[in-house]
Amino acid sequence: MPLLRPNDARDLFPITRQCLYLNHAGNAPLSERARAALEELTEQLTSRPYRAGHSQELAEEVRSALSRLVGAEPDTLALVRSTAHGLSLLAGGLNWHAGDNVVGARGEYPANLYPWLSLRDRGVEFRQVEPEAGRITPKAVLSLVDERTRVVALSHVQFWNGYRLDLAQIGAELDRRGVIFAVDVIQSAGALQLNLDRLPVDFAAAGGYKWQLGPIGMGFCYCRPELVRKLSPVLVGTGSVTSPFEYFQPRYEPAASARRFEESALSLLDLTGYLAGLQILLQAGPAQVEQRVLSLADRLRIGLEGLGYELVEPWPRSADECSGIVSFRRHGSPASALWRDLTAAGIVSRLHGDLVRLSPHFYNLEREMDRVLEVLAPLEVR
Repeated sequence: MPLLRPNDARDLFPITRQCLYLNHAGNAPLSERARAALEELTEQLTSRPYRAGHSQELAEEVRSALSRLVGAEPDTLALVRSTAHGLSLLAGGLNWHAGDNVVGARGEYPANLYPWLSLRDRGVEFRQVEPEAGRITPKAVLSLVDERTRVVALSHVQFWNGYRLDLAQIGAELDRRGVIFAVDVIQSAGALQLNLDRLPVDFAAAGGYKWQLGPIGMGFCYCRPELVRKLSPVLVGTGSVTSPFEYFQPRYEPAASARRFEESALSLLDLTGYLAGLQILLQAGPAQVEQRVLSLADRLRIGLEGLGYELVEPWPRSADECSGIVSFRRHGSPASALWRDLTAAGIVSRLHGDLVRLSPHFYNLEREMDRVLEVLAPLEVR
């Protein structure tokens, strides 16, 4: 298929004719391709007999698309409902002992907190790194790691300030110490280029409904081959064993690949919508998508600084710490008032506590970023 340019991709999203959509770090709108695919599937399911194996075939297509998007072999990928689902498979699958600990960070999205906090009944301590001026530094993380640390669980990109973690430096040291590195990649997968097979990451998870342009209820987890066999499946069924169709002589033998985490047939509707989003990203190319997302986000940052807004991010920032998330506030103006001004102008953003968050995707336009700045400009500047 020909390379999909941002202007052409824009035509695939009907919501762009209704509003200026800048909340991809929250929920992405579905594309026209997803709607057409879902309508075709619904027609099939309501007018023809179900075709055996349809779900499994579609799951393979999704796995193949994900493999190309995030740089991981298909057998290292499992399809899950959400980030929390994926991380819970790791938290629930390890053999814990009282006195073990997990290292996380304060300010993480709850999907990367509750799976670890739930382990306290097993005597597992959850330690949290304090951000330093918005940064989760390798030094701070490693200072909490000791001989009883089993897992370090962090986000690649922080949901509230867009800070991008140095996965390579932290992961390399954890690998040397034999500590599992689990990463929430929901705010990077689909927006930033990933090559999970080449990163020192043992486990990763993400819902597909943000930057991956899929529906709520479908995502993926990645598991290093060396780790797969060490994890006991939390949920088991025909999808998680080596011989799923041996109905009359069942034999419980968990799959050697990450598919051991898929206990049953997956939703055809969710798979169909998810595949449509992944195919758009692949046709646009991860490199073009990342360049565009970072460029649009930087246009917002520069403009907001020029208008006197406080950017909620580490300072001074470097390019490799940036993402598609731009969070800001203005002294003397409640964040809720700024959010209402944007909403009244037809601009979809996200209000998080005392900050407003913007998150453009690759199909957004430069003039849309300028429109945001125009709406937010103080009266004396307009």
